Amino acid sequence: MIKHKKNRKTLKEIGKRWYDFDFGLERNIYCYLCCIRVKSRKLRKLNKELKFESYQQWNKYVRNKYENFNKDILIEFSRYLNQEIRNVRPDHEYWIIAATVVLTVIFTGLFDKILNLKISFDGISVISVIVVIFLLELLVAIPIIFVIFQTMIPIIDSSVDENFLRDYKEIIDQLITEK
Repeated sequence: MIKHKKNRKTLKEIGKRWYDFDFGLERNIYCYLCCIRVKSRKLRKLNKELKFESYQQWNKYVRNKYENFNKDILIEFSRYLNQEIRNVRPDHEYWIIAATVVLTVIFTGLFDKILNLKISFDGISVISVIVVIFLLELLVAIPIIFVIFQTMIPIIDSSVDENFLRDYKEIIDQLITEK
């Protein structure tokens, strides 16, 4: 089974082999440029020359990288980027739907519990009841915030991927029109 996985070609491998397009590296460069959080381990892999501060610097880097490619290869590369964008979009839409469902279930359950909460004030001070309710809400809110955060991360990541691929494709398409 592992042997079969090694022989299987992927879109990312095609990008590396045919178009000198390392998706992970190029995405990290783009994320650094756009001030999107990049893990420090990945950030250390970037050379100082690849840490661009402006879109123009990044645009010039991409243009220089692909200016020696002939028009036919650039057209194929543009189509390759189209396919990558098509592959990212369903993931993004899936995570939006999943996040909506998860958040709806969480908040519906939370509000049901709050509405069904019956408090009697016999012999208990109002301040102690408020403190207990606050502590219970805090205990419930921490896991909910964690679930919300974990649900939203893939949505943010896939939108970054789509924006990155669209910007990259725009530069390649400009090179095609110039040739």
